[in-house]
Amino acid sequence: MGRAGQLRRVLLGAIVAAAMATVPAVSRTSDDLFNPHTLQRIDLWLNAADWAKLRQNFQKNTYYPADLTWNGITVNNVGIRSRGLGSRSSTKPGLRVDFDRYSTRQEFLRLKSFILDNLTQDHTGIKESVVMRFYERLGIPGPRETHTRLYVNGQYAGLYGLVESVDKTMMGRVFGSINGNVQNDGYLFEYNYVLDSPWRFEYEGPALAPYKARFDIKTNESHAESTIWGPIEEMVRIANESTSADFEQAIGTRIDLPALTRFLAAQNFVADHDGLNGYAGMNNFYLYRLENSPTHVLIAWDEDNAFRQTDYQVDARITENVLTSKLLANTTYVSQYYGVLLEAADSATGWLQQEMQRQFDLIHQAMLEDRLKPYSNVEYETARHSLLAFPDARITYVRCEVSKLTNQALPSGCR
Repeated sequence: MGRAGQLRRVLLGAIVAAAMATVPAVSRTSDDLFNPHTLQRIDLWLNAADWAKLRQNFQKNTYYPADLTWNGITVNNVGIRSRGLGSRSSTKPGLRVDFDRYSTRQEFLRLKSFILDNLTQDHTGIKESVVMRFYERLGIPGPRETHTRLYVNGQYAGLYGLVESVDKTMMGRVFGSINGNVQNDGYLFEYNYVLDSPWRFEYEGPALAPYKARFDIKTNESHAESTIWGPIEEMVRIANESTSADFEQAIGTRIDLPALTRFLAAQNFVADHDGLNGYAGMNNFYLYRLENSPTHVLIAWDEDNAFRQTDYQVDARITENVLTSKLLANTTYVSQYYGVLLEAADSATGWLQQEMQRQFDLIHQAMLEDRLKPYSNVEYETARHSLLAFPDARITYVRCEVSKLTNQALPSGCR
């Protein structure tokens, strides 16, 4: 960067700092950063040539140094890179921000990183953030999310989702302490969708390579492969070898079955067609093996394909997946599954549409001013109108279908 560019950056930084100085001091914690009632502002400052390279090479995971400012706090020398799968964009890149990329001890509000979701695959801009708030009501583990205006070198770069990273810090927050020990040193995996190889929990043999390909380890990476992936291979094998009659006893210590049932029902209620039982196999979740335990639990992730349709079947593709098919062949868990669907309907009544409207009100102007999004304001308004009509119709449909499947009297409004 030349002297003129450096001077411009200093002046822009001073302007932003002066503007922020007029804002009353507030508490500064990660809860404030992810406050769902606040539209945040995040500023990134970096060499203009680096920003151009990141956008040009958006399919690569190359890191670039930058400074980040939020709420009057500046963190120097963070690492940013392009991120995403189908959402990658040269115009409006999704970003991963790593505070410890160049200094392993550096944190921000006790966070090691966070995600800036470019919202390119969701014309409403709020699907995932609404779902995560709903999951929180139902006790489903997932990241905190809100929205932010992003500025790069003083220029508005668009409306972004601000997403908590699924990492050791989040595990400690979600699972807390067990016997005085913070539950954050287990084995965390991000499920990796393998192109042209849809998977529905079929056993792929004793070799660990297939499971390594599907489950990307995020903690304890230096441990032996048999220690990391061996329990996953074992869990999958047991699920496939067990009968419906002995399934619970055989696998109950390997995966939290009540939590799995709740996760599956909640994801089905919001009509996510690209999740655990997705249209092309399993996708979009994290798996966490609890510390000093063989038990695995699911973590919600990437819900921008939720709210697919109001008449999305309440038992969609359950029989196609080995794990969920055998789970819901058990009368205890099928009863729990229907119970959670009705619990979700009750929780959504009155709340879900209000939450959608609240988030739309929060982001509306920032969305309209975002000229880098890959859809028009008319398309956004149309998607917004459609989404607001979803909750009432979905609640009615789920209640009616559960009543039919359980041979109960039909509620009013059922066909």
